[in-house]
Amino acid sequence: MPLPSRRMLSLPVAAVALLIAPSTAVAKDLKGKFGVGFNNQLGGGPALAVRYGIPTGDENPFNLVVEGHTGFSSYDGTAGAFSAGGRLLFSTVVEDNMNFYVGAGAGYVMQDGVEVVRLQPLASIDLFLFGLDNLGLTTAFGFDVDVGGDTTGIATTTAALAGVTYWF
Repeated sequence: MPLPSRRMLSLPVAAVALLIAPSTAVAKDLKGKFGVGFNNQLGGGPALAVRYGIPTGDENPFNLVVEGHTGFSSYDGTAGAFSAGGRLLFSTVVEDNMNFYVGAGAGYVMQDGVEVVRLQPLASIDLFLFGLDNLGLTTAFGFDVDVGGDTTGIATTTAALAGVTYWF
């Protein structure tokens, strides 16, 4: 089997170098901005997410974000899952192209006929890749506290719960 040429090896190396190269970006300021996207962080299934960065003054470097989302699934005409709720996120760490939030959420979750009110203390990370300043990649972790009927319980929310938001 022939060895790859230098030219073939240089393309992946150049691509990685471009992605990790330092940029002149500053902390991501989301005050007064509106975002639309998808995540699976409240109900466990894909949901439409709408976000708004509440203006907190120019002297405050931190972001306060309110989020609402809803999602559903239906198979063969029967309701499989539905979720609707909201979260309030406060950035505690604001770095170049990344915001780290702590927050809380609450919502209604119905899955396979079981209905609960979900309370969710959480931490979340929004990452903005260099060159894609309006596209935020999101992950969250924390706890899901489910209250309702005979299904009261608590579970961890893992970092595998991902999302994407485009900010206007």
